[in-house]
Amino acid sequence: MAKTGASIRDQWIINTTTGPVKGHAETGVAAFRGIPYAAPPVGELRFRRAQPIEPWEEVFHADASGHPCPQYHAGSRRSEGTWEGDEDCLWLNVVVPRDTANDAADAADSTVIDTDAKRPVVVYIHGGSNVHGSAASPMLSGEYFATSIDCVYVGVNYRVGILGQMSLGYGTYTSDDMDTNPGHSDLVTAIRWVHDNAAAFGGDPGRITIMGESSGGSMVSALLATPQLEGIISAGIAQSPAATIVHTPTTVGPWVDFAARWYQRMVDEKDVPPAKRAPVNTAPPELDGPALKKATEALLQADAKMLGQLSDELVRYQADNPESTAGPFAPLVDGDLLPRHPLEPGAMLDVPLLVGSNRNEYDMMRLEAKPSSMQLRRSQTFAGLFAAAADAASDTEADDSSTDAAAQASAATADLGPRGLQILREHYKDGRSRSMVGRFFGDAIFTAPAWRMASNHPSGHAWVYRLDTTTPFLRLSGIGSMHALDLPILFQRYDLDKGRVALLLGGRDDFRITTAAMHNRWRRFIHHRDPGFDPYCHGYATQIFDSKIPGGERTEYDPQSSLRQAWEKVNLVL
Repeated sequence: MAKTGASIRDQWIINTTTGPVKGHAETGVAAFRGIPYAAPPVGELRFRRAQPIEPWEEVFHADASGHPCPQYHAGSRRSEGTWEGDEDCLWLNVVVPRDTANDAADAADSTVIDTDAKRPVVVYIHGGSNVHGSAASPMLSGEYFATSIDCVYVGVNYRVGILGQMSLGYGTYTSDDMDTNPGHSDLVTAIRWVHDNAAAFGGDPGRITIMGESSGGSMVSALLATPQLEGIISAGIAQSPAATIVHTPTTVGPWVDFAARWYQRMVDEKDVPPAKRAPVNTAPPELDGPALKKATEALLQADAKMLGQLSDELVRYQADNPESTAGPFAPLVDGDLLPRHPLEPGAMLDVPLLVGSNRNEYDMMRLEAKPSSMQLRRSQTFAGLFAAAADAASDTEADDSSTDAAAQASAATADLGPRGLQILREHYKDGRSRSMVGRFFGDAIFTAPAWRMASNHPSGHAWVYRLDTTTPFLRLSGIGSMHALDLPILFQRYDLDKGRVALLLGGRDDFRITTAAMHNRWRRFIHHRDPGFDPYCHGYATQIFDSKIPGGERTEYDPQSSLRQAWEKVNLVL
């Protein structure tokens, strides 16, 4: 284990169940970064569920976040992308508000942690399509959130991509006794560690809220359907939860074989210049039995860089070929760790739930020359966005690429049955423009699952919100309140990621107003398990956050009634 030193008396040292850790001061907080919570998932533990870590005796210097889990970021068609991460990546960050005016460090017999504070604990799960992301992201550093909410903030790193989010034992030529749900098990293990150590950091183990956005929100939904966490989780916050991203043994098996075929193509093209490799939106060649078996064996032994690239490319393939609701990487309904699909009635633990989405989750699709969810991310330069916004301002009817987009949307309705195609036709103008196709995808992936989670809540203790805030640039471009805009607003990191784009033409006051309104509700929910507005079961109450509303918010009842009723008839448990 790295970063250990001699055990000494120090006000910054906290004793945990796995060993002493030493923190440090950051803006208004005491931070303990990079604490291991499970054994490194390497060697014989690769593709296995998280295992207990061997306790340490020397002080672990928790002064920096650990490595991201292995992941790849695509380059251009003519250049290699970039890799980052390490397989030894199961760690977490703990951030605790610190009253420097009455600093406990001044007392020789005290620590910087007020163990009597008994603050609620928030365990945050990052998003990233289950292949990207890290708790080390500057956006998720947590010091401003922890201080404003007055909570102990814990950011968890967990395995993504094929190393953690694909249950490989269901392939044609993989061993039947391979562990299911390794990445999901990481989070379960981390939450148990947090529960066992909350009091040492001045937290209340009886008030642990799990919180995540996008694929992190989908992991929240899966964790809320995990019986092992009953009595440990006390509440959940799911922001734009992609809760339909769940595998069954029937759906995951073909993806395992597909991944082996993809890996074989990568090996065959290893020395081929990027511009001459097969396009990422085309399937790899079929393999006969012996060739597939050999490719599967090689896949399981592949290095982390190859597996990171493979994971990214599979998701990009899925973005252009949305034939599978779950996509390649998702928790598996295995009858064990995850016994039932989280969107099945009665599957969730009976704990309070705050869930919602952004009004224009994927309206940004109108800016894409080709409707691929990865292209905007790869080409999101300021100049490119300005140019795209100017073009998009007139995108109200069919354009050169809307036919492709409509075909893509029609293909995506296959898993939703006849109702899906009917919704596309009646509520999204039959997908005749990229704007409507984007709205359809955003509602299908994020909004409808959020409504379903709330309506399925066992005892009705569920509250729904919608983020409508925009800025001058978001209004000019027609993007609106886009996916992940809630992150810079909630974490007060306005100049990062989507916040940086949103504020190109100003709008910081819009963010400040919305931060104040959302923090008020999040704080009440995290502290008291009730955000202070009507629950969803009271006339489909929805709290609208919009900087143009006096006070930044108001409660509306069934604000999208016809659309809600349409999605209610769609089977989201596939």
